[in-house]
Amino acid sequence: MTATAVETSASPTARMVWLPFIAFILASFVAVVPILSHSYLPLVDLPNHIARHHIAANGHGALAQYYSSVSTLTPNSAVDLLWAVWGFSGDPVEFSKYVMVFYAISFIGSTMFLARVIHGHWTLWSAAVSLLVYNGTFFWGFQNFVVSVPFCSLFLGFWLLSERKHLALRLAIFFPLASILYLMHLFVFASFAVAVFGREVQVQLSQKGHFRHRLGRLAVLMLPFVVPGVWLIYDMSAAAPSPAGSHTEYGSFQDRIAGIFSPFISMNASSIPQIQILGFVSGIFVILSALTLFLKKGPRLVVSNSMAGPLISLSVAALLAPIWLSGVAFVHFRVPLILFAVFFAATQWRDLKRETAICLAIFVISVVGIRGFYMQKFVSEFDSDIHDLLKATQALPEGARVLPVRSPGMERDRRLWHAQAYIVTKRDAFVPTLFLGTHSLQLHDKWSEYAHAALFGIDVRRILDQNTYAVSPDLKFIEEWERKYNYVLLLDHDTVDLHTDSRFSIEERVGRFTLYKIEHEI
Repeated sequence: MTATAVETSASPTARMVWLPFIAFILASFVAVVPILSHSYLPLVDLPNHIARHHIAANGHGALAQYYSSVSTLTPNSAVDLLWAVWGFSGDPVEFSKYVMVFYAISFIGSTMFLARVIHGHWTLWSAAVSLLVYNGTFFWGFQNFVVSVPFCSLFLGFWLLSERKHLALRLAIFFPLASILYLMHLFVFASFAVAVFGREVQVQLSQKGHFRHRLGRLAVLMLPFVVPGVWLIYDMSAAAPSPAGSHTEYGSFQDRIAGIFSPFISMNASSIPQIQILGFVSGIFVILSALTLFLKKGPRLVVSNSMAGPLISLSVAALLAPIWLSGVAFVHFRVPLILFAVFFAATQWRDLKRETAICLAIFVISVVGIRGFYMQKFVSEFDSDIHDLLKATQALPEGARVLPVRSPGMERDRRLWHAQAYIVTKRDAFVPTLFLGTHSLQLHDKWSEYAHAALFGIDVRRILDQNTYAVSPDLKFIEEWERKYNYVLLLDHDTVDLHTDSRFSIEERVGRFTLYKIEHEI
């Protein structure tokens, strides 16, 4: 089998299509049940994305005095574009929930499709990618990114299927597909381009002929990726400075390790440590499985001849990815997820005894099932909190300006970092922590000192004792907070006795949440 063709060799498992199909159904079911079971998902950034959808759908409502939603083609717009095509209709909370259901099913399905293209038959092993459904980018709530990830595997499968087609036809197909993927999400587009580049370098190295001719063919095949690249350069040069800043940082060796494990871990499930533990176990299992690639005999994974180039190029990209890029954080979490998805599609077990195969299957099923069970508990806990939050804020007038704060020591509690965004969606209130600068949401200049581009609820001591907790340039929005805001929303139990401070009066307290009216507005 040459490196230029997709493998189509027969296999005993090729005649048992029903086993991979059942694995897909079961894995998808376990993945989506926790997502479908409640309205509010414990994904860090998701409330901000939902609030942005709400503002886009209600451009003339109470929030119009603060925000405008512009229709621009930015390279992280997958769900934003879908919401627009959907007509901005319905509840954005429910819309986002079903979008995440689509992500979970398509992530598993697209990986299995890619494996089918690579090996010529459906594989059970590729269904084990369900171990990655609840990954670091998912828990962070990177909605546009995770929804775009399955399309990387899907389009890579299309690329492999097109290898025997005429060059002009391939270009005609992938010029629009590459541009679509660029608009969906830049990092997914970049990962797709890297995988395709790795594949085509591998193909050209295996071909005979003059080096200049092979280099020219490689350059022609990469043309579909040039247009989005030029588009990006133009946008970057013409755009105004982003409110989110332009910080870029490569990070440390520990950040590389964190990036490798990011497809398995949770960043915000400290209340359900079993999720993190099982994710770590999954990561160890997959990495140990990957190490068997270096074995010459015995039970081991083997890589399809056609996928050596993509795996190598994606591995290099994963190692070189910075942790910050032009104000965007956790860049090093993105490529590893795609790398591991391609890994599951590109590999198969060889010389695996029936008993060992059964043990592997039981392990994967157990981890996926138990993690899904604890994910259900995590979602239920968060959903209950958000219902309390909405009860505590039900008397808020539309257009009210609300400053979210945390009890001492809770500022870094990621689980509720952006929970306050739900009062934007459900109460038409203004909060200073919606994302600005990397999406279509724009804050009117009048309110520029009332907001931060990407912050979370701050420690309440920062407003109560500004002599001790000096206001940094990054926290300008809390200067003269009594004048700027109408209400303070405490997202935790009151451990500093705000109710004894004459500047506040309690409006409502439900569960851990308390809404205070500011009595000393200037």
